[in-house]
Parts: sequence; structure tokens; C-alpha cells
Amino acid sequence: MKHLKVIVLITMVIISIFLIYKVNSDLGTMVYNSENYHIRKYKDLVNIYDGKGEEIESFKIKGTVMDCAIGDINGDDFEELIILTKRRFNSYGREIIIFKLASPIKEVYRKDLSDLKPWKVTIGDVDGDGRDEISIGVYKKTPLHQVMAKRPFIYYFEGNRLLPKWRGSRLSKPFDDYDFYDIDKDGVDELVSIELLESGEKVINTYKWKGFGFEGFLQTEGFYNIEDLRVDGAYLFITVVEKEGRYQGKVKLKDNRLKIERVYKE
Repeated sequence: MKHLKVIVLITMVIISIFLIYKVNSDLGTMVYNSENYHIRKYKDLVNIYDGKGEEIESFKIKGTVMDCAIGDINGDDFEELIILTKRRFNSYGREIIIFKLASPIKEVYRKDLSDLKPWKVTIGDVDGDGRDEISIGVYKKTPLHQVMAKRPFIYYFEGNRLLPKWRGSRLSKPFDDYDFYDIDKDGVDELVSIELLESGEKVINTYKWKGFGFEGFLQTEGFYNIEDLRVDGAYLFITVVEKEGRYQGKVKLKDNRLKIERVYKE
């Protein structure tokens, strides 16, 4: 009788887990969430919602959405949706697909970049011209650095083509992740990265675009570990790991120094 109760309990737990998974699967996976747009992927269907949750459009896409970004990449005052797709069970991405978010939404560009082993797509206006550049995080060797490593390639979009702006060999130190954020509020986005020091600690480092490449700007003190970097609205957040615990931090510029303001402890 005791064994029967255990079996019934285990069965109920399995059924509950299945039902939760089924509900979440039916809702689809959230792949992008901002103040103006929410994007969900369900099987081969991508649904785009406005900030109020009203569906704007939906379209089909092959593969899985690995990452995406939204911005005006050609200066026409219409935003574009940039999607990095991947095959199921693959560690790296496959195609970059760009959709114009006008009515109706239409595809304007597609290219297979699987040879670059892409793992991220993000945007930022690095030169202050009012148009967002597209950055694709890749994992590859370059002619000047014959080691497999993460690298942030920068492109601009013109004439419905993705053209290279900067495919530098690397940043100043090995890095885990990066994004773009206007840290000094001068109207131009800096490249912000989580980088590894020789001591094993990690820092937040920033770079400014200087016409033909990026130049180091400001760097935080070292931390035991930094696990997360995300731009959320007007703020840049990180997850700091210390030996005694973890906390969410906001990256701020104060007295010409990068500071981490503790937001809350996890």
C-alpha cells in the first residue's frame, strides 16, 4: 500500500510537470521583450505584439530563434527586426533574417552566416549618425589572431545589404558577453563587455568608436564573477557574484568612473 501511494505521488508530479510544460509550449517562447514590442516564437510561427499586448503581425520562420534585436538600421524612421536563427540542438546560429516592421511586415534580407559560428545579434548607434549598426557575435579565427575566440563583428545596412563596418580581431581582453549602451549620455552608444582579467576576476569594460575601430574608454573594478549583462530600457544591469552571495547591479558613470550600484540581492 505504501509503495502504491509513492507510485501515485510520482505519477501526479510527472503529470503536473507535463501540464505546465504543455501550457508554456502552447503560449510559445518569449524571444524579445521591450517597452514597445513583445515577440513570441511557437513552432514555426513568430508573433509580434505591441507594448499593450495586442498582436501586430505573425509570420512563419524555419528553425529556432536564437537571438533578435529591433532598431532603425537604415535611417528611414521605420524599425527593422533582426533575427538570428539556429538549427535545433546546434550551439551556434545559422541565418540572419531582417524584417521591416511596417504594415505589412516583410522580409528584406536573409543570409546564411553559419561559417562564422554566430551566437549573438544586437544593435547600437556606435558613430552617432542616427542609424543603428548591427553587431553579430561570432566565434572564429581572424588573420591577425589565429585562435578560436568570441568576437563582435559590426555591420551597417544599406541598399538592403549587410555591409561590414568593423571585423576587428578582438577586444582588449577575452570576453563573455557584450552589448551597446550610451554610458555617458552623449548620444552615441559605447560597446560594453564582460571581460576576464589575468587574476581570474571579471570587469565591465567600455569602448568608443573612433572612426576605424574601438578605443578603450572606462572600466570597473574587478569582481569575483559577472554572469549577466543586459540593457533594459534606460538602464544597464549586470549580475555580480561575490563569494558571500549574488546581487543585481546597475552600471553607472559617476565622477568619470564606472560604478556598480547595487539594486537588490538575490
